[in-house]
Amino acid sequence: MSHVLVPDLILPALIADALCLGPHWLYDQQEIARLYPYGMTGFDAPHSKYHPGKSAGCFTHYGDQTLALLHSIQARGGFDAEGWRADWSRFWASNTVSYRDGATRQTLEHLTHGSTAPSGSHDLGGASRVAPVLAFHHADPLPVQIAAARQQTALTHGDAAVQDSAAFFVHAVAAIAAGQSLPQALQTAARADYAALNATQALAAAEAAVKLDPLAAGRSLGLSCDVMEALPLTLCLALQFADQPRAALATNALIGGDSAARGLLLGLLMGAAHGLVWLPPAWIEGLTARQDLESLLPLPAANPVLLA
Repeated sequence: MSHVLVPDLILPALIADALCLGPHWLYDQQEIARLYPYGMTGFDAPHSKYHPGKSAGCFTHYGDQTLALLHSIQARGGFDAEGWRADWSRFWASNTVSYRDGATRQTLEHLTHGSTAPSGSHDLGGASRVAPVLAFHHADPLPVQIAAARQQTALTHGDAAVQDSAAFFVHAVAAIAAGQSLPQALQTAARADYAALNATQALAAAEAAVKLDPLAAGRSLGLSCDVMEALPLTLCLALQFADQPRAALATNALIGGDSAARGLLLGLLMGAAHGLVWLPPAWIEGLTARQDLESLLPLPAANPVLLA
């Protein structure tokens, strides 16, 4: 089967990550509001200590790894678990700018000692890299997509619920591709079988918080990296802004906490549901990695018709 990368399933995810760089891992919503009194209208340099050397338009370490996965898949003609491990390891050997979070440090330490064991991290960030897998393998049978999504996550995250979360988004994107609305697709994904993730509980928590102001929903559900906080909040934002993709990505960045992990997955859902017509040209042109992306996938021309 021939494969063509689908920009809809990768570009919004990466843009969402870049939008989050400025306020990423800031947990004080009042501080974020002071920094962005007019909302999140574009890219900004980081205001936390975690991304030194980064500037406006760059990705966080999650986005950097997602782009590395995209390169790996393109170079190898598809996702290859052992190839991804080698490519990921080479990425970190040559990269001196991206932040090395706990999952990365522990996995690299294992590799140094000859072990392929992942970290025990239960952060959603491991699943957040999944967009390139779906962008390339979208036409493959669902079990193939799910296996690849789980394997890319398992490189760094051994937690079963995090791996289940990657599978959840495969189910959701497949349901959207089959014609379901975004809320319907989340319901479909929640009904799938998972070994460790209580997906129906996560979606129920998201649905209960939909009536809240997004910032209040963030405080209620939790702003941390933990999968059982980050996943429900991601789903809540997807429901609140199901037909407002630009607002979804901008609002997510302003909520605080681990916004980048949420953003990558929220961007994936919005791209699957709405394509690329809603993306402001400035968000595409302002990406530091734009030329790199242009070598991998077609980027859209400026479109004056934008969804909210």
